[in-house]
Amino acid sequence: MKSDHISPHGGNLFRMANIAGVDPAEILDFSSNLNPLGFPDWVRPLIHSRISDLIHYPDPNYTKVRISLEKHWNIPKEEIVFGNGASELINILPKIKNFDLGVIVQPSYIDYQKSLKLAGLQIQEIHLQKGSNFELNYDELIQILEKNPEKQILVLLGHPNNPTGKLLNREKILKIASDHKNSFFVIDESFIDFCPGDISFRNFRSENLAVLWSLTKILALPGLRIGVLLTDPKVASKISELLPSWSLNSLSASILEKFGEDQKFLLETKEKITEWKNIFKKDLENLEIFRIYDTDTNFILLEFSDPKRDISELEYLLLKEFKIGVRNCGNFSGLENNYIRISIKTPEENERFIQTFRSIFKKNPKPSKIKKTKPALMLQGTASNVGKSILATAFCRIFTQDGFKVAPFKSQNMALNSFVTYEGAEIGRAQALQAQACKIRADYRMNPILLKPSSEKDSQVILNGKPVEAMDFRDYMKFKLSAFDEVKKSYSSLSEEFDMVVLEGAGGVSEVNLKDKDIVNMRMAEYAKAKVLLVGNIDHGGVFGSFVGAMETMSEWERKLVSGFLINRFRGIKSLLDPGIKYLEETTRKNVFGIVPFLNNLRLPEEDSLEFKSGSLNDTSPLGDRVDIVLIDTPRISNHTDLDSLRIEPDVRVRIAQRKDEIGNPDVLILPGSKNVITDLTYLKESGISETILNFHKEGKVEIIGICGGYQMLGESVHDPFQIESNLGSAKGLNLIGVKTVLEKEKLLKQTEGIHLLSGKKVSGYEIHHGNTKEIYAKSIFQNISGESLGHQGISEKVWGTYLHGVFDEDEFRRSFLDKIRTRKGMKPLVNIQAKYELETNLDRLAEEVRNSVNMNRIYRILGLA
Repeated sequence: MKSDHISPHGGNLFRMANIAGVDPAEILDFSSNLNPLGFPDWVRPLIHSRISDLIHYPDPNYTKVRISLEKHWNIPKEEIVFGNGASELINILPKIKNFDLGVIVQPSYIDYQKSLKLAGLQIQEIHLQKGSNFELNYDELIQILEKNPEKQILVLLGHPNNPTGKLLNREKILKIASDHKNSFFVIDESFIDFCPGDISFRNFRSENLAVLWSLTKILALPGLRIGVLLTDPKVASKISELLPSWSLNSLSASILEKFGEDQKFLLETKEKITEWKNIFKKDLENLEIFRIYDTDTNFILLEFSDPKRDISELEYLLLKEFKIGVRNCGNFSGLENNYIRISIKTPEENERFIQTFRSIFKKNPKPSKIKKTKPALMLQGTASNVGKSILATAFCRIFTQDGFKVAPFKSQNMALNSFVTYEGAEIGRAQALQAQACKIRADYRMNPILLKPSSEKDSQVILNGKPVEAMDFRDYMKFKLSAFDEVKKSYSSLSEEFDMVVLEGAGGVSEVNLKDKDIVNMRMAEYAKAKVLLVGNIDHGGVFGSFVGAMETMSEWERKLVSGFLINRFRGIKSLLDPGIKYLEETTRKNVFGIVPFLNNLRLPEEDSLEFKSGSLNDTSPLGDRVDIVLIDTPRISNHTDLDSLRIEPDVRVRIAQRKDEIGNPDVLILPGSKNVITDLTYLKESGISETILNFHKEGKVEIIGICGGYQMLGESVHDPFQIESNLGSAKGLNLIGVKTVLEKEKLLKQTEGIHLLSGKKVSGYEIHHGNTKEIYAKSIFQNISGESLGHQGISEKVWGTYLHGVFDEDEFRRSFLDKIRTRKGMKPLVNIQAKYELETNLDRLAEEVRNSVNMNRIYRILGLA
């Protein structure tokens, strides 16, 4: 298509995009002068709450809006006129008096001239000269006014001017207006809120000077059409008579009413515009193809050094090949056909503009100042326990299967199921599993912050795999902002080392009370430049409402990060979801990427205690010919995943008991790990569970096992002199194993292998404990390869404890242990291994299920890999 088919026409991007055959939604529009920060956070919920007002006519006097402008901007109510955008007010201004002459500068906003022509006014133009950088010649303006002393003159001036971006000299204009009372000055401040400093005319109005104010640019809401004229009360009354009723709709009125409260947004905008513009201008200068005119606002006027350059052809090429829109200034009077106007955008967008022009003009490529990020997919949730962790694990394995070198990442994890890496760092169990799904070793960078709750108020903070200290919520809120620097270092290191990163968020994305301190959800996604898929659990019910509600709580920059949705844990006929999916996609303008079925018996370690506490892991089916194992669920239980390998055995039933009456008559009773041993020990005594355990010991029928914290509880005593876990000091144990434990400041973190001395079978796992346990009269039952004890037998061979998390994970030891219990029950030992506790098969099954349930082609497209 020939370039002359695109004639310059006021930056009509939609028309030009249609000619170029490009979807306007895909265009990076530098012709638009909207705020690159987008609209403020308060806009979306405000509009949502005011939608019901649309069934009523607005207040014709806009009383609340006037009160707000008077309060926040010191503007008297009677001096305010509202219009359907600044354009409506510009068109009505020539009609407020019997003007004889209209004065405008050229180049300037095209509607000035259009409104004067429609009113039939004679027009006097002042031509801005590029030799003087398009500064207004004030003497020429004075001469026009003095030559027409009897005429009523309307003067329309931009402050700053569009397209030059130049500001007026306020003192000079005020003096000229004061000296020429027969003239009426309208100062158009549509872009004033982007300009630094106190340079507005708003508080300098007079009988013959009005200020035009458009808020759609600064608020990035052009579709709402918000125009305000500040003028003398008599003039305001006259204009109101000429305007149609309700020029300002209800939504616009509500936005304008709220606008003055958010001064922080205006300051942030000015700071960012100044910062980004300075960098952008230097990069433009380095191209050496433009003359760049100094600007005081959020756009820049560029003159091509080559006067023969066909701007229309360039405009078409930018749209068609690079999906970039610029403002061809060919229809601005006073500018030749070699000018374009571009807006200031974000550094990444500005960089794209620069690199595009380097390509078109065959300039030597320069390294991008914006560090190129690796592809990153992030799973965030509408709430906790929606399946983020398991889906992140699935994508880790899928991408790995597809040949990518992948790493998992979760900046902050709150979980009592932790894991020790090969190097001796403590991270969340989920990230260890995700690393296995990636077929790599886990390391602390994959979960730089781990929070392990030790009470209702405090959590132990693990930073970069090592404990820092216990903090309450307020202390951690202060700490996390500095800790985010460490998080970013970890992520950047992983991103450099791997082809892509799969990130996991935490909790629900809609916790608006926590957003300003967020380092794990959208702030992390923003840093990683990750594509976000929002996960919802349909098994909980209300998934479509949770998706829509989550999107409504987001700021606009957050919504842009969301690529779409994943519906998780679905049971039933998928077609029944069609109406809901249609509603969701139409309401949010985001796509559903897949519907993942409810996956039973995955046999993968749980991320935290939510699934465990829900009771879904409690097997209460008839026992039959199985070994009955009961796990005591204490308030501060940790690493309940130690029993996962037992759950897969066909001859085992694992029950969970929180109360004494739930214990029954098991074959094996296990006391698990604990984040607060003395507190959980007190719970055992107060609940009567300890009495039951002691009775089992006397009867000699039940195998009693303690793992880590449970091992400490079975000893004679536990001392916490440094208040590592609580301020309770010391407590007597159940005295079934002859050991004493003292909690030391240093935490032992290591992976371990050893031998079960009675059977000779190999055991392996990891140790995580502050406890230093010394034997008094106990017999060692496990030893590591150095001969150090990993646990002890109690005063009966049916009582034993160990520090080894994962003690049952080795198949041969687990079978040997279970066969011993079977023999004791009078059942025949099975001898052969019945089930292999290996996660690889289960991870592959998970990946296959998810791959078949989601649109992987679309996911690869959003990641830029297809």
